[in-house]
Amino acid sequence: MNEDLYGYRRAYQRFACFLKGVCEYSGGKSQEISCNDISYKGAGIIAAQPLAINSNLKMQLSNFKIGPIEVEGKVCWCNNVYGKWRAGISFNKILPFSLEKIV
Repeated sequence: MNEDLYGYRRAYQRFACFLKGVCEYSGGKSQEISCNDISYKGAGIIAAQPLAINSNLKMQLSNFKIGPIEVEGKVCWCNNVYGKWRAGISFNKILPFSLEKIV
């Protein structure tokens, strides 16, 4: 990916993380997810089932450093990679805490 384009597309730097959780979407459906990168305004997640692009969702994420945090956002993209679904999520609000608690 072009570095100039990448920097332009994302206003906030993403950080590697290891979070597990659940996402709820479209009419009460839910599934377990993992989150492998996060910023103050978005995240990259991995799911077993595809997520509809432009759909809204709620996620509860946690790891050994932090208890469950709840964020809401929209699915920007979703692709099948080696049998799992990777998706980019844009949060509705900027995270109100330091990412040092997570990464």
